[in-house]
Amino acid sequence: MADIILPGAAYTEQNGYFTNLEGKLQKAYKASYPPEDAKEDWAIINELAEAMNHRKLFNDKDELDSSLLNQINLYIEKNKSIKSSDFKDLKFDQEIIKLCSEDYYYSNVIARASKTMLDCKSAKTNLRSTGTEG
Repeated sequence: MADIILPGAAYTEQNGYFTNLEGKLQKAYKASYPPEDAKEDWAIINELAEAMNHRKLFNDKDELDSSLLNQINLYIEKNKSIKSSDFKDLKFDQEIIKLCSEDYYYSNVIARASKTMLDCKSAKTNLRSTGTEG
């Protein structure tokens, strides 16, 4: 049902920077190479830009990486003047936190298409009470 399918490589098949759960930037190295016609994400975006604007955004992956790191450093420099004391007047003690019950088994498109995850969801929703739940 898709209008277009891009031959993207999995995240394990490309070098890149990822943000971990602590919000820290980590460099990741590919564990294997993309199969057949699959390409790294930056190469696909570069080819799309060339088709639309008749020019590439980056000449190679190293140029993209240095541009990314320069942007991060500029952002850090720009926001160095902000101190935690600038927020001392903010109070959140009367705020209500709403938590949505997210269905873990259907949290992404791959999980929603998986028969195994459908079985997991069914098992969770059709859980029988045994009397030992506490």
